Amino acid sequence: MSKPLLSIDELSIHFGGTDDPIRAVERASFDVRRGETVVLVGESGSGKSITALSAMRLLPHAARVANGSIRLDDIDILALPEYRMRDIRGRRIGMIFQEPQSSLNPVITIGKQIGEVLKRHKGLRGRALMERVIELLTAVEIPEPERRYTEFPHQFSGGMKQRVMIAIAMAAEPDLLIADEPTTALDVTVQAQVLNLLRKQQRETDMGILFITHDLGVAYQMADRLVVMKDGAIVEQGLRDAFYQSPQHDYSKALFDALPSREKRIREGLDRNIKNSGTVLDIKDLKVYYPIRKGVFKRIVGHVKAVDGVSLTVTKGTTVAIVGESGSGKTTMGKGILRLLPISGGHVSFNDLDLATLTPAQMRLRRSDLQVVFQDPYSSMNPRMMISDIIREGMAAQGIGVNRAEREARVDELLRQVGLEPAHKYRYPHEFSGGQRQRICIARALAVDPDVIICDEPTSALDVSVQAQILDLLRELQDRLGLTYLFITHNLSVVAYIAHYVAVMYQGEIVEQGPIDEILDAPQHPYTQKLLAAIPQIGNSDVA
Repeated sequence: MSKPLLSIDELSIHFGGTDDPIRAVERASFDVRRGETVVLVGESGSGKSITALSAMRLLPHAARVANGSIRLDDIDILALPEYRMRDIRGRRIGMIFQEPQSSLNPVITIGKQIGEVLKRHKGLRGRALMERVIELLTAVEIPEPERRYTEFPHQFSGGMKQRVMIAIAMAAEPDLLIADEPTTALDVTVQAQVLNLLRKQQRETDMGILFITHDLGVAYQMADRLVVMKDGAIVEQGLRDAFYQSPQHDYSKALFDALPSREKRIREGLDRNIKNSGTVLDIKDLKVYYPIRKGVFKRIVGHVKAVDGVSLTVTKGTTVAIVGESGSGKTTMGKGILRLLPISGGHVSFNDLDLATLTPAQMRLRRSDLQVVFQDPYSSMNPRMMISDIIREGMAAQGIGVNRAEREARVDELLRQVGLEPAHKYRYPHEFSGGQRQRICIARALAVDPDVIICDEPTSALDVSVQAQILDLLRELQDRLGLTYLFITHNLSVVAYIAHYVAVMYQGEIVEQGPIDEILDAPQHPYTQKLLAAIPQIGNSDVA
């Protein structure tokens, strides 16, 4: 067996004082070899990212290495002075961070940001520098690299920004690449492209990859070996096929059990047949256009057709999933239905009442019938308000409850319904985990007794076990309260588990719709086929 490129031995990282430290990582040991991909798997807070940051000596100031060693070939990383580490970072070890938007400088062009690495580690200047940057942009498959060289990060999509991050990490041809959740926020097709790109670069340079993820499907696509972390400790590690065939640790088994899928839905005996319970929402030829203005007088010269003639019927008590990639119009459609955006045409009938014809004042009176759960629970709550005030606010606005005491009792009941304690109502949003915040947002939506809840990517940022809890909660509430969900997502595994009916959106239009099993088994539109083909499959690692 070849000598390890990266060797982490008995690593412990603590926060706080020596008397009672917070043990973020405790005695972790694993190796990464050249040409090999080792995937660190675990949920938020398990210690994955802090372990990776330690290899770059980029730990937060409050953290300290309490024990262990980190070696890159024969170099003791922890013993190097800072000026020597500056030669290691970028040149020997490249890193792709989780969120490209916050990792790229918004006021510096893409070309200059990639060029900084080449200047520092390769000594390139002038035309040679520009040509190499364009080569890198071409290598990561960014179209028109000569033009995009001079553009800024805000002019790139999420997937393209992640490609730029890969170009920066690969610029100095590092021996080791650390990829920290590089596909978490990406659409399934863009995710497949990024994974293919990483594998291609690895084959060409024989670099080692330390890949961090909580997605077991992505892990299967990328891994030669897996390392599973929980609460700062490594609980299991081994070769990919052996791990997926027979996980040994209870935590590893729990991660597999939490994965949403059609198989899990069938195993749990969930009925996804659509019962004829009547139509609650009937959308006809809905349009949401944004004007394009040019010139000194800002005359309208055209329109961006974000939603262009969408029609959909939603049956009471069912879950209708709206799927598609970023920019397909899913969220805009949801906001148009709720009249949170002005609609340009069409009709939205709720129980035979056309919402499109209502005045703003009339629409406010219907808000209790249609509610929304947004993607990011933290940014959708006022951080200065206690949970009781956040949940009670909608009840007061809609006149639900005769007095404050009755509303407080209703808050207690709602918190119990979503699996929280009534005592939690005296806390603030920052005192809760991501999954708990999403439960609070669901309680807020339920507070006004809605018939329809539009769920806009409610599980996209959650760990797999927390995601499973939220999906189970939504399903239980639907069964008990007869709720109807319009579930907006790009995660087709979640759709296969929770949805009765699915509508596929592409460039503002619904290109295909039907019962969930029909769409999964026999997709008709090429775009739907492309989406389904891009889902990471455990047991199929055909990454090019």
